[in-house]
Amino acid sequence: MFTADEERVEQNIGDQQSPSRLGFARLRFGADLEREFAAYWFEHSLLFTRLAIVLAATLYAIFGVLDVAVVRDEAPTIWLIRLIYCAVAAGFFLFTFTGAYRRVMQPALCVLSVITGVGIVAMVAVVPPEKGALYYVGILLAIQWSYAVVQLRFGWATAAAVAVVAAYELTAVWHRPASVEVFINNNFFLLSTVIIGMLAGYTIERGVRSDFIQRRLIDDQRAQLAVQNRDLDSALQATLEEVKAKARELQLSRARIVATADHERRKIERNLHDGAQQHLVSLAVQLNLARALVDDDAEVAPLLDGLSAGVKETLGELRALAHGIYPPLLMESGLAVALGAAAGRCPLPTAVHAEVGRYRGEIEASVYFCVLEALQNAAKHAPGASVAIRLWEERGSLRFDVTDDGPGMAAGSKDLGHGFVNMSDRLGAIGGDVAWESKPGEGVRVCGSVPLDPAPVTLAIDFTPRVPA
Repeated sequence: MFTADEERVEQNIGDQQSPSRLGFARLRFGADLEREFAAYWFEHSLLFTRLAIVLAATLYAIFGVLDVAVVRDEAPTIWLIRLIYCAVAAGFFLFTFTGAYRRVMQPALCVLSVITGVGIVAMVAVVPPEKGALYYVGILLAIQWSYAVVQLRFGWATAAAVAVVAAYELTAVWHRPASVEVFINNNFFLLSTVIIGMLAGYTIERGVRSDFIQRRLIDDQRAQLAVQNRDLDSALQATLEEVKAKARELQLSRARIVATADHERRKIERNLHDGAQQHLVSLAVQLNLARALVDDDAEVAPLLDGLSAGVKETLGELRALAHGIYPPLLMESGLAVALGAAAGRCPLPTAVHAEVGRYRGEIEASVYFCVLEALQNAAKHAPGASVAIRLWEERGSLRFDVTDDGPGMAAGSKDLGHGFVNMSDRLGAIGGDVAWESKPGEGVRVCGSVPLDPAPVTLAIDFTPRVPA
């Protein structure tokens, strides 16, 4: 799969996408890509071009020191040529800071390169033939400068080199003819320099074009990767939101289950109170009346007394069962009072310290039954120990702990078993948690917390608690 930019690269350069497939005979891309490459070349070569201009003007000026020693008579004329060139180079240097330079960079540099070489050809034309060889070397430097230093592209550098060679040929043939040996020798070096310059210029531009393609493809891949990362991040965020929604839904579902279970507990407690307990109370009253009527009957009276005692015992057990299912005291008076009553029924010495108020029904019920579960575990695993219950508010949460001074349990013990699972499920349904810690010989501490800020789970319950008779 290609991005839009990569497809454009393919359309413009075809098989030339790879550096190893750049056209050998033609260093050029398609129209759109060629414009991008021209901008890329400009941005990466501007500083080096300015340095090359400064270097050329400096060398032109420095070599003027030799003119007095080599060609004293012609020195003023050569200095004038050097001065003119330095002025042209300075003007061109300033021109590189204008907006127009960007549009005409290559042809302008080609003109400057021709001026650089032709200036030295002019010096060769001024000095005597026997001194010309001393200035002729400058032409070779000018050609290499055009190819390798001033950042001319291959075609423009070759055009400048041909123009300089042509200027020399005209000078050597028509203006100041050189000997055949000198002419052949100079042309040999000139052509060799041009060939070496062409190889250098071709290699340089090919390398820059290859680098341009590679950078462009890397940028495209980075852009594509950024898009994929953004899409992946969006998908991840969507998945996280979905997971959060499902977690909220699960928590609400657990809360509804717990609330429904508490509602059923209250319903069972109410039915026991209004139904079975009232029948037993009525039966006890009737037995007492029957006992009064047969007070003198030695056979029936003991039987009625036994029945009356059995009814009272059954009524007590039924009331205890109803109280364990859902204590009306919790609904009427809250956690502190209900846990105080539960501590009084515990077979272990139990102290309660509660600094709490009234809370939503599901919070009070969950904490109450968790503490009750911890008391039952203490009674089961730590007979003879004493227990301390503490409830308090801290940082927006209702906290509790149940601590005994029994023999304790090893870390990782599974003895808490189903009771601990029940506590965890109850508190987890309303956003709370529970934990326990123990060391052998140091007792067990069960602690939990419930956040007080979440919105309550709404559950319609038609229930009016009643105080047991």
